[in-house]
This record gives sequence, structure tokens and C-alpha cells, in this order.
Amino acid sequence: MTKWILVLAVSLVSSAVYAGTPGGTDSCGLGWEVTQKKSFLATSTRGTTNAFVPPTFGMTTGSIGCDQHTFAKADLGAARFVASNFDAVLFDMAQGQGESLNALASSMGCSNTAAFGDMTKKEFSSLVDGADASELVRRLRDEASRNSALGCSA
Repeated sequence: MTKWILVLAVSLVSSAVYAGTPGGTDSCGLGWEVTQKKSFLATSTRGTTNAFVPPTFGMTTGSIGCDQHTFAKADLGAARFVASNFDAVLFDMAQGQGESLNALASSMGCSNTAAFGDMTKKEFSSLVDGADASELVRRLRDEASRNSALGCSA
């Protein structure tokens, strides 16, 4: 019984949130694949579906009716590289040089690998503190956007 009350509550909250969405749309995700009608019931169905199956995958890949998130377009390769080589990347960042750091700089479109290495060594603590692979790449991208000497493309 408690499970059904929770499902009903999530459904009502989701539909209340999505019903007031500007432009009469309620985002993207698997819910839009279930129904595309513009009714309260359809909005509730989409909201409930998207509550249980969040559209994050669609935002990352640009599928199930979602626009691909800018970060996913620009730095997906770099995030995958960091996730696969996390320890080696951290080691090279701390030293400010190394094969994996050069590969990361290249995958981020940074032409001045020496300056990129100097920046990672100098900012190591603030870059890696509590960061996973995607957060590390986001922090590196933010730092690179503030430092034109690195020659990083957006």
C-alpha cells in the first residue's frame, strides 16, 4: 500500500511540475516515447516515466528526444579517457608532464601541452579535490577557458 501511495505522490508532483512548464512541453526522455499527447494524463505519464527512468542518458547521447548536452558534445572523449586512465592522469597532473597528460590535453584540443602541464601542476589540489572523471574534465575546461596561453579549443 505504501508503495502505491509513493507512486501516486511522485506522479502528482511530477505532473504538477510539468503541467506548468512554459510552452506546454515537459522536456524529453523515455516519457516522450511513451506518449506525445498534450493532456494532463499524458503529462502525468511522462513525468512518472521520467522520474523512474531519468533522461540523463538521452541528454548525454542526444537520443530519446533530448538535445545532447554541450559538455557531452565537447568533452565526452576526454571524460572517457580520464575515466579509463584516472590514476595515470592524476600522477601526470601532479608532475605537470607525462604521456597521459599530453594525451588528455590533445583530446581537449589544447595545443600548448607544456603550459597545460604547468597549469595542472599548479592547480592540482583544486582540480582533483573530490572530482570524478567528468568533474575533473569540467574543471580543466573551466581553467583552460580562463587561460588562453594553453591554446585550448572550446
